[in-house]
Amino acid sequence: MSAEKTLEILDLFNFQTRELSVPQIAERLNQPQSSVYRHLRILKEKGYVIETNVGLYKLGYRFLELAKIVKTDNSISSIAFPVMRNLTNETGETSILTISSGLNAICLEVITSPQPIKVTSDQGKILPLHAGASSTILLAHMPIETVEELFEQGRLNKFTENTIVDPEELKGKLEETRMRGYAISDSEVDEGVIAYGIPIRDMDNQVVAALSIAGPRERMLEREEQSLIDCLQSAKMEIEKYL
Repeated sequence: MSAEKTLEILDLFNFQTRELSVPQIAERLNQPQSSVYRHLRILKEKGYVIETNVGLYKLGYRFLELAKIVKTDNSISSIAFPVMRNLTNETGETSILTISSGLNAICLEVITSPQPIKVTSDQGKILPLHAGASSTILLAHMPIETVEELFEQGRLNKFTENTIVDPEELKGKLEETRMRGYAISDSEVDEGVIAYGIPIRDMDNQVVAALSIAGPRERMLEREEQSLIDCLQSAKMEIEKYL
């Protein structure tokens, strides 16, 4: 199926044109009805269009889901930014906001530590789901089958000696993470980095992002773990008030 032709069909719908028949679409795009029907059949299977009982097509509920993702990502970013700035000021360490995207994690926002020796990350950076505090707290709240999918697609890569790449061992770690309520990463992605991650939930109690703090191992070990988790919890609650 041509992606361009599919998008042309979707672009026909707007506030003035809510429903269209196969002949109408074919005429507007100058395509054979058989070709239009094939495109619509796949769009219908994927939930992007709905067929009414009179043979008309309209946009499907899949777009509501996608719109919610975009809205959530944008609102979380704008809400979290000042909270993350305060978190970094309070802890002296880098704070990171992460979301899941398919079988990856994406760094949405970063507030870098002001200290000379620090952990850094880049906004928009693609991260592995199976390693690192911000990623594994997201994976811990995804279906357990996701671990098998990561394994089957060859995504359980080893970054350091501490990276868990065995599916069963990873499942055990994720279960411990869920029960504890936060994730701990000790040199799982980068040597000499310790990070703590906590889930952020929306009004439907769904995990939509992860908030983490990361710093050099030597400095992080000098801090009381619970005090850092308390800082994360306070920041999480501040963000969730507006979601």
